[in-house]
Amino acid sequence: MLLGGSVYFFSSNSSYQNSIQARIYYFLGNYGSAYDLAKKAYEQDSYNKMANTVMTQSKIAKEYEAYIQQGNEYFVRIDEISSKKDYTEADKVRVKMMCEIMIDSHDGLSPSTLTDESLLKSSLKMQKKFIQLHEELF
Repeated sequence: MLLGGSVYFFSSNSSYQNSIQARIYYFLGNYGSAYDLAKKAYEQDSYNKMANTVMTQSKIAKEYEAYIQQGNEYFVRIDEISSKKDYTEADKVRVKMMCEIMIDSHDGLSPSTLTDESLLKSSLKMQKKFIQLHEELF
């Protein structure tokens, strides 16, 4: 009876339905959708620990994704700068700043024990690329 009541409660409670769906999105790597659904579930029921956990983990994962995306954008810009015939002092300063931003930004990321391992590896790889580039150029 207790098990049946629990199943009925979780299946009829929209907050828990949203948090379960958010968890699925999180495990599929769709951190933006996971965050949105988990936030919605948490707003519906602030005692929903699963929603809070998924929301927090999704936020961390989104920060890692943003770091990796920013690094890729910086590499495109650095490639554009380096392909120019006239490589000015201002260009050199821009490249140096991009490298330093990416190196320092990685230290600001704070993983948790539940953060996707691939995100951690990709972000560390990105930081190492910028460290290597910084060492080669400056």
